Formats: sequence, C-alpha cells, structure tokens
Amino acid sequence: MNKNICEKSAYQIAFQRWFSRYEVERRRQKKAKHARLIGFPEAPTHPAEIAHVVDQLGASTVIRVLEVHRSTLARWLAGTCVIPRSAWLVLVMLAEGRLPGMSEDWQDWRFVGDRLHLIGTRLSYSAREIAGWQYQVAYAEALGRRVKELEQHRDYLLRIGVFEAANDAIAV
Repeated sequence: MNKNICEKSAYQIAFQRWFSRYEVERRRQKKAKHARLIGFPEAPTHPAEIAHVVDQLGASTVIRVLEVHRSTLARWLAGTCVIPRSAWLVLVMLAEGRLPGMSEDWQDWRFVGDRLHLIGTRLSYSAREIAGWQYQVAYAEALGRRVKELEQHRDYLLRIGVFEAANDAIAV
C-alpha cells in the first residue's frame, strides 16, 4: 500500500520542491502566479518527457554525463523515482544546447561539444578564445593609441620638412 502511495506522490513531492524554488524566483521578480520565468525550465510532468530528452541525447550519453547507473535512469523513465532538479536542468541544457537563464539575445547560440556556435554561420568560439577577448580588446586599444601617436608624429614631420626624396635630410 505504501509503495503505491509513494509512486503516485513522487511527482507531487518533486513538484513541491521544484515549484518552491519557482515561487521564490517569481516573488523576487514580482511576477504574477503561473507566469513563465525566462530561463527556468519547466518541471517534467510525466516520465514521457524525460524519455523524450533521453531519446534525443541517447541513454549512454545521459548515463555518462550524469554519472548515474542505468537502473537509476530506468527508474526515472518508469516514473517510480523522481529525477532530481539538477539532473533535469543538465538534461534540458544538453538537449537544447543552451544554459538556463540565457536571455533571448543568445537564442541563436548553441553549445556543441566544447565550443559555442552561432547557428547558421561558421562562427564558433572555445572557452580559451572567449577568455582571451579582454586581452584582444586591450591590445586593440593600445594599437589605437600607438596609431594616434604615429599620426601626430607624421603631421609634425610634414609640417617641419620638405620631402623631395626618401634619402634627403630633414631641413630644420
């Protein structure tokens, strides 16, 4: 008798845990009840939803990434055990190729392997390239300052000299 009650209420327990976090976020953002929070994946309402994501990714990938036993995955798919919220978020992230909480600006970007791709183009960046952007920006700013210095020096030289040939001395 208790086993049937636990099986039936497993998703109810999960919903209570899931939506308590939802309620905290909803109140913090001052949203109306039942409002969809951006970047907050919906809880799975049925084991079929979990099965759909597992079919997309492949069972071996899910087992490897989540580091769970195949019997645990089987219990999630059968509905006898509730998938933890963190595991569900990871599955959704892998299936969608996006991180939860990303704004609509990132809609066309996807993670493929260890690279961030802009869908429909050949643009992709690794974590090392993204981490190096600040140095590239600083280098570009330094080059811009150096170009201004050289332009000022060129203007000065053009003002003070008459250049008829490349090997002529500058007349002061």
